[in-house]
Amino acid sequence: MRNLMKWGVAAVVVAGCSVSAGVANAADPIKIGSILSVTGPASFLGEPEKKTLEMYVERINKEGGVLGRKVELVVYDDGGAGEKASTFTKRLIESDKVDLLIGGSTTATTMAALPLAERNETPFISLAGAVVIVEPVKKWVFKTPHTDKMAAEK
Repeated sequence: MRNLMKWGVAAVVVAGCSVSAGVANAADPIKIGSILSVTGPASFLGEPEKKTLEMYVERINKEGGVLGRKVELVVYDDGGAGEKASTFTKRLIESDKVDLLIGGSTTATTMAALPLAERNETPFISLAGAVVIVEPVKKWVFKTPHTDKMAAEK
């Protein structure tokens, strides 16, 4: 959980740096979109992930934000369903206009969201462990945990 928190801070910094300086206004928040399995079979992952993200956003905003900009978190519960993850990812990118995506509590939900992030050139930090998420290397997709392959080797 502590590593997830560190990566959350790093994600906010990445989001702050990824927004074009010509377009971004200091008054505009950095918008982070998140698809998590808060309910359903993977809720044991999604609920703590959601609480951790909320805690970090609150802390960052109390400390003045990132480069003077507040952080806004938009979370959708995919219930562990890939179809919902895809629908919510599209909404986060097209309607909510997020700067960064975090989530995918499971490999299935991550893989459903991944093509949309790539196609729309939206940075996506996955919380799932499967190596297929990052191999082959993708320009807009990153992940925080060890891969399933690395975990099996230990």
